[in-house]
Amino acid sequence: MKIGIDQVVGTISPRPTSHKAGWSWLWANQLKYYFNQLGEGDVEIKVLHNEESWDGYDLIYLDHGMEFNGESLNLFGGAQDEPAKRLGRLLSVDPLAIVSLDRAMPDYGALGKGRLKACSDLWRDTDWDGITDACSKMDFMTQESMANHIKLDHLALGDSHTFSMYKPGMAVCRNDGQTMYGALKKGLKTFIEPFGPQIKKLTLYFGNIDIRHHLMRQENPELALSNMLIEYEKQIKELNMDYVELISALPIENESRKLPKTGFYKGTPFTGTWGERTKLVEQFNDTLADICTRNGWDHYKHPEVYKNCKGELDFEVMEKPQSVHLARLYYRWDLENDCPNPNLLARPSKDKPKKEKPAKELSVEKRVEIAKLVNTTPGSGVNGKPLIEF
Repeated sequence: MKIGIDQVVGTISPRPTSHKAGWSWLWANQLKYYFNQLGEGDVEIKVLHNEESWDGYDLIYLDHGMEFNGESLNLFGGAQDEPAKRLGRLLSVDPLAIVSLDRAMPDYGALGKGRLKACSDLWRDTDWDGITDACSKMDFMTQESMANHIKLDHLALGDSHTFSMYKPGMAVCRNDGQTMYGALKKGLKTFIEPFGPQIKKLTLYFGNIDIRHHLMRQENPELALSNMLIEYEKQIKELNMDYVELISALPIENESRKLPKTGFYKGTPFTGTWGERTKLVEQFNDTLADICTRNGWDHYKHPEVYKNCKGELDFEVMEKPQSVHLARLYYRWDLENDCPNPNLLARPSKDKPKKEKPAKELSVEKRVEIAKLVNTTPGSGVNGKPLIEF
């Protein structure tokens, strides 16, 4: 079976430094695991970057993009021929062979008809009613429905950074812009319940946004952080999970880093100096370590390769050209090659191809070291297949 993952109007960036494209690659890795669990052994999954045709694919999964709100089309250059051709592909295959990711299939026909006032002839002549009818027949899949269908028992929960800490066998509850403080107000349990009662393992990744924007606005930032982590520990314990992993906060990048306005809060890219926020990161991570020690939980510490010689989060490991996330090249799991990420040990040379050798070609010593970095026991695996073969 041949499966493609694509966007409808836009294109998925081929750059390994793209955080947004990282979500498509995450789905590709999860779908590989999903179909394996269903007993579909021979499945080829390809992330499409600028395909004009979906011919030759048995199934197409559509990633609508992180910023798509379902209410309007973001058309660079307007309602012209190129996006009309891409939207027309919705009529080129059986609608039952198209699956919408993360949401019910939007009515792209209605969205297209709403742009008829200023458009190209091809856009005007597109069968928008036919697209509406096709979209109504398309299925959809969410992280929650996938977890419930194949009974995934491990959930990675957190903000927009969360899926950089993914490993195979996890569902991901990504909440863009979600602070730890806000998550605790809602209750951690409320995020977990939609994924099913079988969730017994939890990887939690909150706190980066609190440190960036909010804690230095408090009268006593250190006390505010301490009280927040006391509540964090309390709520996690009440969940009664079989396994808990807490992810450290990232180092702070140099203040010269350009951020999109979507990453601003009250008109600023951050609150507090680099030094002030770095002290909060140290307090945060030290407290997480103490919490994990007394509860028997795992504490994930980010690798040293993330830092430059000044102790800052290095721009080289961050998404390009701007914003705050890690580049896909430095996620915990190599989503493309489906192995622990070798780049967590050393950055790839700029003089060599960026595609790394498969993990099985690494030395035994290096594989053991990578396994320790991703908290994977050497020789353990998924569905009886070792993640790292010796």
